[in-house]
Amino acid sequence: MRRFSHMSADDPASDNAIPTTVLVVEPDILVRMVIADYLRDCGYKVLEGTTADDVMTVLTSGKKIDVIFTEVHLTSSMDGFGLAHWVRAHRPDVDVILTSGINGAAERAGDLCDDGPLEKPYHPQEVVRRVNMLLERRRTAPKT
Repeated sequence: MRRFSHMSADDPASDNAIPTTVLVVEPDILVRMVIADYLRDCGYKVLEGTTADDVMTVLTSGKKIDVIFTEVHLTSSMDGFGLAHWVRAHRPDVDVILTSGINGAAERAGDLCDDGPLEKPYHPQEVVRRVNMLLERRRTAPKT
């Protein structure tokens, strides 16, 4: 069932692009479902997880992931900051967007994400905007 009506020229599905895969990592099932559904409605392929261990399993399996959208507070072997460092070291081809509802998250994030963590509460459209921004940066970056 489609819950959102929001397609625009900036959405990936509107230009028949190769599907972008976003891995949504959020322990709160309701938040995760809203974001995952919204991203799917915008044309993204979405995988879901609740822990850093879920992400590491997916990334080491060889699945194509373009962007990880992760909560900072994760109940697993590492938090979202540790996960972002791990992804940067092991899969530099994958971008990470951090989100948090805690004070001080932006300071702890350092250079892990260009625009700092997305602060809760946020609107799902902001998640799509951030994903599109990262994809555009990758697309226009000089090839090395």
